[in-house]
Amino acid sequence: MKNFAFLIMAALAMISCSCDSTLRLSREDEAFLQAIYSPEVVGIPLADARKDLCVMKDGEIRSYGPKDSLYLSSTDYGLTWKKHRAEGRMLSAKWIPGLKLWVKCDDHLDPEETGTFALVSRKGPEDPDPTRIKVSDTTFNCAFLPQVLSSGRVFFTAQVNDRSSQAGFFYSDDGCKTFSHVVLPPIPPQEPVYPHKGLRWSVGSGSEPVACEIGKDSLMMLLRNSRDCFYQAFSYDGGSSWTEPEPSPFQGTDTTPFILRLKDGRILVFWNNTRPLPELSHEGDALWMKAIRDGLGEDFFTNRDASHVAISDDGGRIWKGARELYLNGIRNNPDFRFIGTRESSNDKSVHQFQAIELPLGKVLVALGQNEVSRKMLIFDPDWLYEKDREEDFNEGLVNVSTQVYVKSSPGHTPVNGHCAYNRTNGALKAIDPGGYRQEAVQICRIDDPRLVSPIQGVVWNFPASLKGEVVAELYLADEAVNISLSDCWFNPCDSYAPESSLFTFHLDSKKFPIREYHEVSFGYDLGEGVCRMYIDGRLDSEREISKPYSLGLSYLIIQCDAPAPCEGTYLRKITAHGI
Repeated sequence: MKNFAFLIMAALAMISCSCDSTLRLSREDEAFLQAIYSPEVVGIPLADARKDLCVMKDGEIRSYGPKDSLYLSSTDYGLTWKKHRAEGRMLSAKWIPGLKLWVKCDDHLDPEETGTFALVSRKGPEDPDPTRIKVSDTTFNCAFLPQVLSSGRVFFTAQVNDRSSQAGFFYSDDGCKTFSHVVLPPIPPQEPVYPHKGLRWSVGSGSEPVACEIGKDSLMMLLRNSRDCFYQAFSYDGGSSWTEPEPSPFQGTDTTPFILRLKDGRILVFWNNTRPLPELSHEGDALWMKAIRDGLGEDFFTNRDASHVAISDDGGRIWKGARELYLNGIRNNPDFRFIGTRESSNDKSVHQFQAIELPLGKVLVALGQNEVSRKMLIFDPDWLYEKDREEDFNEGLVNVSTQVYVKSSPGHTPVNGHCAYNRTNGALKAIDPGGYRQEAVQICRIDDPRLVSPIQGVVWNFPASLKGEVVAELYLADEAVNISLSDCWFNPCDSYAPESSLFTFHLDSKKFPIREYHEVSFGYDLGEGVCRMYIDGRLDSEREISKPYSLGLSYLIIQCDAPAPCEGTYLRKITAHGI
């Protein structure tokens, strides 16, 4: 019986990555892959995530490098990787079994050349001379690898290579001999409204469109922009025409999403469900300051350190999960702007994604920019259906965001620093004042003129839900604390997080005796539009929802609210349960 089960698993392993796959998992590898559930890091890509992962006809997975000189290879479906020399001009591409062709948008454009080209080959990535087809007189860039609709239509997405960054959808119905394309209308420009004091990078910041089939002849497209949510457009004729782009339920600012349709029809969206700090005033006479003031560049990216994934079982009508896929491993680094080689991306982030489906129902995803941040992970989509999460901090602060920012030069520096603040730790593990021989998380205020903000906080993600309960064990040493419940990630030091969240409660010595632990719980119902706070089981107060929500409640944000340096608050444990 065990041998029969293994043969079934091996057969599944042969067909999941590629229809021509001949790879077989060993018993040991099959057991390792089957055991992966929550996201597990399995490698570091050679290039920033977008289009460099590809699957060979035999099931081998390759991850190509930025300068086309190297690639990583995995013959055990992502569990281990080996470095190789890259040859040929095709490199990372999409194998289309029905056409017996490899296809991609050409990214080797000559600086003197205009237009957009596709590469087509029967030989594959090593082909030194693939067929080059001009598909548009307009130059598009930031293309993702092609996909195939159930109708057989081949398509890829890209953006116009100018300040409009309009989204383009390219498609072929004749075996990739020719391509037609549609250009979508531009997204309305961002306006600096409260609490922003200036423009974000909003001119030429990119739409970086990604599209996915969500039903017969139906597609969904997500578009990056400088507002606080991604825009979406839909097609109901296989991509020949599209609806006007409109706000989507996915929050995010100037980051790039990705959509993956699984073989069983479920859809995964990868994105950064994050809110940056409010934009600063950009007054000044310097040339670079004028560019930032005019929306032609960014001063500081403060929303690229948490990545997320959600799943839909019904063609994108309802999304579940909204879970943190990976938190940037250097998010607290005091040398954040300069860490990592200059040959790699100047950005250090966990935004940008590419994902493929693996055997045994697993998913491999590449994410991030610069070798110090980017990762390859494997996870099981069933992880997204969990309703509960618990954090006792016994593994430290790996599962929460606590960073505070150090004042830094805006924009680029002449060397490696790029549009980011240096950082340091905010909330820390400290001796638990409750008398136990353990540590708790201390959230306090320490005035330091080098910091952008004196506020310290803890930001924790749990599976998104419309109704449920969050419970925290808190010890208030002095002064006060704000506790917010949100549908997106906020910076731990963001003073606007309380007023921008769905619900916020204030705790001080008037609520309960200080210098002892209390159980503070929050029962929420987004359908009813209310959240109730209980202290040690006693109803204390109720809040009405402050704004429309997206996807569901998924974040707890605890911030010190003291006017001067103080010992603050200790946090021992958090639990969340969705209904």
